[in-house]
Amino acid sequence: VADQPLSTFSADVDTASYANVRRFLNEGRLPPPDAVRIEELLNYFPYTYVHPTGLTPFAATLEVASAPWAPEHRLVRIGLKGREISTAARPAANLVFLLDVSGSMNAANKLPLVKQAMRLLVDRLRPDDRVAIVTYAGNAGLALPSTPARKASEILAAVDALQPSGSTNGAMGIQLAYDIAKANLVNDGINRVIL
Repeated sequence: VADQPLSTFSADVDTASYANVRRFLNEGRLPPPDAVRIEELLNYFPYTYVHPTGLTPFAATLEVASAPWAPEHRLVRIGLKGREISTAARPAANLVFLLDVSGSMNAANKLPLVKQAMRLLVDRLRPDDRVAIVTYAGNAGLALPSTPARKASEILAAVDALQPSGSTNGAMGIQLAYDIAKANLVNDGINRVIL
């Protein structure tokens, strides 16, 4: 803190560190230092920030308090809440998922969780949204070409067919994912490659 008194991090990072640290502590063990990721501990909890009004894109919340360990110091928390847009009001989406299906994903808490998340996502898409699935292991491959969400059964069949095997070669997968996203670009829409 003396060298770097300001710390910032994204609000959309993983939250797994909290559960991992809690597991170690519940087992009566100290977690290894690299398992304690402060941004993930903070992002584990839901925060009730003020919603923006009208067409304002975000609202800010500011809190200042004395530090418990040094009352002459101040802690500052700045929270931002973006405007929420309903599924019906948002532009069409072109989503390309880049999924690791290498042998390292062969565990109950890895590829099966990815598949479960993909199934949940399909239920929330609009019929005009598009989904593609690029996989990588030893090589990159196209598990699902860009498919409209109204063909949910095709998307779910591709998800169910994913099997872990091989080594990890993410670079080839990234290139293929961006090629697929570009080929199916939705003008004025949401175009994303999601790892």
